[in-house]
Amino acid sequence: MKPSRLARDAIVLRRAPFSETSQVVDLLTPDDGRLSVLARGSYRDKSTFGGPLDVLTRGVADVQRRKRSELDLLHGFKITQPWRGLRRELTTWLAASHALELVRAFAWPRDREPALFDALAGVLELLDRARERYEIEAYLTSFAGRVLAIAGFVPVLDACVRCGGDVADAKRGWLSLAQGGLLCGSCSTPDRTAIVCSDGVVRLLRRALGGAPDATPGTAWTETVVSEARRAIDLYVEYRLERPLLSRRLLDRAERSPSREPVA
Repeated sequence: MKPSRLARDAIVLRRAPFSETSQVVDLLTPDDGRLSVLARGSYRDKSTFGGPLDVLTRGVADVQRRKRSELDLLHGFKITQPWRGLRRELTTWLAASHALELVRAFAWPRDREPALFDALAGVLELLDRARERYEIEAYLTSFAGRVLAIAGFVPVLDACVRCGGDVADAKRGWLSLAQGGLLCGSCSTPDRTAIVCSDGVVRLLRRALGGAPDATPGTAWTETVVSEARRAIDLYVEYRLERPLLSRRLLDRAERSPSREPVA
């Protein structure tokens, strides 16, 4: 029996050279989860791909599954959404790259999770049209919340994760990275991993971490609150992964810079 060939809606997560003429490409699909595929001859001038595949593009992938190999074969990739706006400015590009890094951290190989695909496609559409850094921060905050909800790593935010005490009316809270949730003032002192969060940041985290598709923060939140909430979620993700997110550091550095140069 010949290996089956499937047409799959896919987003390119990562690419790497395999040889002088070929690439290894990681795809996220709604039906088959994360796939690693071999694009033979993609670097050739007359390849069926029309050139090397690029990250942050969406298209229809012609995939041949191989049971005895970690690499499936990619016979074609027809781009349906190039998301050119993501390449408009460095900050937008880094924000989109940050979304990819979050997905790569929680997308298991060949594990079907259509909600994760929908979340990534949705945030890339929003970032493609975003013009202000406030918008970019807000979209990333909401997206990180959805990813954590899908992966089952949502922190406890409705009560003190240590003593169970009420934290609903507190003017500020402490997000414990180690214990996985908010702490009251009494429990926060011995926890060196606790991040101080203002009342606005706590309320925004509760909304973003609700996991709803329409949980994107609105204009009622200040730029400072949105930025602090995004960084708190990123630090929480890093603690869960036990490694830093490179894209977070690059994004933070770019946001402190006045440069708005387009990506080459």
